[in-house]
Amino acid sequence: MIVHLIRHGETSSYATDAGLTSLGIEQAAARGKVLRRTLPEGASVQIGYAPTQRTRQTATVLRAALRKEGKFRLGNCVAMPEFRNLQVRVDGVDHEPTQVRAMASTAGERGWAVEARRFWEAHERGDAMGFWLTTPLLWHESPADVVARFVRAAVGRGSTEHLVVATHSGCMRAIVAWAWGLDPGEPANAEEVTLVTDSGRIDVTFRDITVNLEVPGEWVCEAELSEGCGKSEVVVARE
Repeated sequence: MIVHLIRHGETSSYATDAGLTSLGIEQAAARGKVLRRTLPEGASVQIGYAPTQRTRQTATVLRAALRKEGKFRLGNCVAMPEFRNLQVRVDGVDHEPTQVRAMASTAGERGWAVEARRFWEAHERGDAMGFWLTTPLLWHESPADVVARFVRAAVGRGSTEHLVVATHSGCMRAIVAWAWGLDPGEPANAEEVTLVTDSGRIDVTFRDITVNLEVPGEWVCEAELSEGCGKSEVVVARE
């Protein structure tokens, strides 16, 4: 199973769950052209998106680009909550960060609201996801939990050869930080992280660097994995 995580194109606003700008549409289309050129002809390709407007629109543009020339067996665009953005818990209900932004401004000193305001203050300074990756937060889903969720989703996929998922930068950044052992910084709009799972291991590829890691046994429902848990190997990325 090969999972292509694609950051959404440029969005018109992070104040609400907004769609893409014209530049964002161009970015998604350009990524779709790259995928059309690099995916093997005749491949089965499923298209998914995290449940936000900016990712749904990105997935639609990606699928349109992949449809040209009729090279692939394409599925429809499908919402995939397992690849959702990091979540913020408000009174027992999980929300996407943009949904919480306005709520936090009028919620006083509630714990989730204090955290959310700090998150968005970091956004105004230019790096909300860097803040999230490095700051203990009690109401925000942790980077480790996001990585576990994404990897579980990747190893749990079935027969589809390729899965193209429009998702969010913080989740992609956390996965690469887990693989590399350091924060890679923010992926560009429509940039790609690739996950390839096989026999209890996963390749994480970003910017032509591939790291091969063992997947924790409980993530793949295996009683035992081979010795060497936690060891990693850097290999040359696939062409």
